Amino acid sequence: MQSVYSAFLDESSALRSENRQEYLVCAAIIPQESAEEIRESLLPLRLKGQIKLHWSDEDESRRRKIVSTIAELTPMTAVVTHISQPQKKTEHFRRKCLETIYYELCGMGIHQLTCESRTESQNKKDIAHLLTLRQRKLVLPQFDISHCRGGDDPLLWIPDVFLGAINARHKGVNEHYEALKDFVVYDAVTEGSLLNSERP
Repeated sequence: MQSVYSAFLDESSALRSENRQEYLVCAAIIPQESAEEIRESLLPLRLKGQIKLHWSDEDESRRRKIVSTIAELTPMTAVVTHISQPQKKTEHFRRKCLETIYYELCGMGIHQLTCESRTESQNKKDIAHLLTLRQRKLVLPQFDISHCRGGDDPLLWIPDVFLGAINARHKGVNEHYEALKDFVVYDAVTEGSLLNSERP
């Protein structure tokens, strides 16, 4: 049966303290029948000269406007976090998060995930990782990923904003996450994380 939803993923890595780092991925879960309408609703948020929305580039007034617009679109999202000691290399953490979110998306009947493009070599690593998971039968054979630049698909702005709101909450600014939290339908920490049973 063909899925009626697609997912769009972004990632973030943040230092929470001198001995705690979090790598997060967020997938926005979008009904395929309304994807174009949602894209059209997001496009006016982009300022003249902007290639894409990026949370870290926006001031607080803009963030409030962006969050308000996205909240009106009521997108479902799924978030997975890997908690570790601070490290510069995070590809292993990404794979841990992706493995978890792939499994959950498959369980929701979602078979297509668009990831925000990084470098060509990093994108190839994502593909190789997915192939390994298929061989190990940890994802469904029909589950597939693709990569797209953030400026080419506004739906990738949604997970960026959710991750920005999560990071802002850790810095003491709660209002953005409070406006979006009801749309988080899955929130998990990877196996192997520090303090696996706790989430601040």
